[in-house]
Amino acid sequence: MQTRTNATHTLRALLAAACLPIAISAAAFTMPALASDHADTPLLAQIKRHDARLTDLYAFTRGQNLVLVMGIDPAVPPGVMEYTFPTDVAYRFHIDTDSEVEFDDAQALRTYGGSIEEPDEIEEDLVFEIRFDNANQPQLSVHGPRSKYRRAIMEQTLVFAGLRDDPFIVKPRTGRNVAAIVLEVPLHLVVRGRHHHRHDDSNGVLLLWATSDIDGISGKQVELVGRAFRSTFTDTDLMNTLHPRLHMSELDLVPDVMIYDTRRPAAYPNGRELTDDVATIIADPRIVAIDTPSPDANDVPFMDQFPYLAAPQ
Repeated sequence: MQTRTNATHTLRALLAAACLPIAISAAAFTMPALASDHADTPLLAQIKRHDARLTDLYAFTRGQNLVLVMGIDPAVPPGVMEYTFPTDVAYRFHIDTDSEVEFDDAQALRTYGGSIEEPDEIEEDLVFEIRFDNANQPQLSVHGPRSKYRRAIMEQTLVFAGLRDDPFIVKPRTGRNVAAIVLEVPLHLVVRGRHHHRHDDSNGVLLLWATSDIDGISGKQVELVGRAFRSTFTDTDLMNTLHPRLHMSELDLVPDVMIYDTRRPAAYPNGRELTDDVATIIADPRIVAIDTPSPDANDVPFMDQFPYLAAPQ
């Protein structure tokens, strides 16, 4: 569908109470999903809320527009061609437009795309929230920017939601589909529509992450995805339930956000293009073990026009 639209124990207990059936025709199907962010929420997998599990985040530009892609649900069964999004989940793209990022540290640049100067001050200046009504139609709301920019963003944002080929280039996901939400918005509205609460000017560097919340879980996010593979190999799944500004102070971990300097072409780890083969770029032995022989391109071609993802398998 495509539209243009105007306390860990407590959390575990609430999640268990909120165990609702997945809104897909083959609800009981599960599979081990080994990929970028596909397998870092064991609790959501256990309670079969795959429709709240986020698989990947992409950010790149097309012309003067910013494109954001969120992959959802790694457990879509092969052959399923229609997807019903849940009505009790809020999917959000978060954008911090004015955190200071340095690019002098070669190791940090290669690993994370840069160094965030004040990680405990990460704050979203713009949030795109997508929920689904009973007719399975996406409802977009925009939070954060001043009213004149909010109206313009609402009017000029393209929204797609539906099944697409999983764009993650890794052997275990060949032939697999995911649910996807894709937004395309003029980049100048994203940069100019911020709060101006910390710095006078934006330098075009964005911090991006995506989250999902299930209604009835006291407003806590249940899933977060930022940089590819950032949380997959950590010793804790708490990164998913904490705001990125708390990752350093509470977990002593570099925040799970994507750094994207929009003055330069998107190429992982600077943003993330659909064609970026991040598994090969990272070359972690744990990835290599499941990705041999490794594909060097997506199994089906991407589209040249919105929503850019390949059609579902």
